[in-house]
Amino acid sequence: MSEADVAADWVTLGVLAKRAGVLPKEAFEAQFTAPFLLELNPEEGASPDDTREYSRSDVEELSPSLSESLILYLGEGDEIVIGRQGQARCNHASVSEKHCVLRRFGTLWSISDLGSRNGTTINGHKLAPEEQLPLKFGSKLMLGEAQFLWLGAEDCFDLLQELTREPRIRPRSLGKYRAEFKSLGSADEVRKHYPGPFLVIQAPQGRTPSPGGAGEPVSTNTIALSKEQLKANVNKNVADAVFNLANHALVRVGRASVSQIHLPLGPISALHAALVREDDTWFIQDLGAKNGTYVWGERLEGRKALESGTEVTLGNIKSNFFMLEDFITYATHRDSLVSGD
Repeated sequence: MSEADVAADWVTLGVLAKRAGVLPKEAFEAQFTAPFLLELNPEEGASPDDTREYSRSDVEELSPSLSESLILYLGEGDEIVIGRQGQARCNHASVSEKHCVLRRFGTLWSISDLGSRNGTTINGHKLAPEEQLPLKFGSKLMLGEAQFLWLGAEDCFDLLQELTREPRIRPRSLGKYRAEFKSLGSADEVRKHYPGPFLVIQAPQGRTPSPGGAGEPVSTNTIALSKEQLKANVNKNVADAVFNLANHALVRVGRASVSQIHLPLGPISALHAALVREDDTWFIQDLGAKNGTYVWGERLEGRKALESGTEVTLGNIKSNFFMLEDFITYATHRDSLVSGD
């Protein structure tokens, strides 16, 4: 996502999370060097000719929402007017056509009210006419009853991580799925209980693979593998770990405890890769993994859409992404499929 793409339009926090929230923190901060303006309570349908008065005592304190809060990256321009007819549009009926202005001075920004009907406040202080105050990261802004947060890249990254944190997905064996599919009987019942999709990881049994080949306990550092070791087939002496991705939209894979798919294996980086769902399509994205992420043997740059059956290799750990029908086939015939490799 380029600076120009974001500077022109507000997007929801959820859209920003899918586009950039899966980047490593250092890469996120390197890409987004200007502040963000986060609108907590967007409102549509305000008439451009009638500014509504409001009662400050009736304003409810709000928290950020992935699906509703809007965010604007201020990557371009040195002066931005906010209002119903401003460069940064805010459609609240309590916001004036040109409500306030943000000005850049090097790396610093300030805010001034433009004679708005309902005023501009920063951390509870109402700006006087022609008063200009500097903005600090974390400041709470109010334009009428429209609520905003002023965020730096680090604040925005931490917020995205907190809001997109999902519970860890516990692995299950193929045997358990086979038994449950059989007990459910009809295909419709299987689809109802297990819509999928699934990530099947062929994880080495017992110890973690090491450069020496004998295996060693997991260390706190990622083991760097050679090209030959990265290409090593891991189909032998493996146990399939099945992760059900249903009801998830952002799934991080890695050794870090915050990962939704936790793989405490030496070749896996702390945050290795991410699976991201957008509408009905799933994507795989590398997160700067030391040993790389591969799709059908080709090292991944950026992200790639996943089709059912796609082979994804994390370092040298092989996995497959399956939609339900193909997963049933794999679960049923896995032994013969692997022995035929």
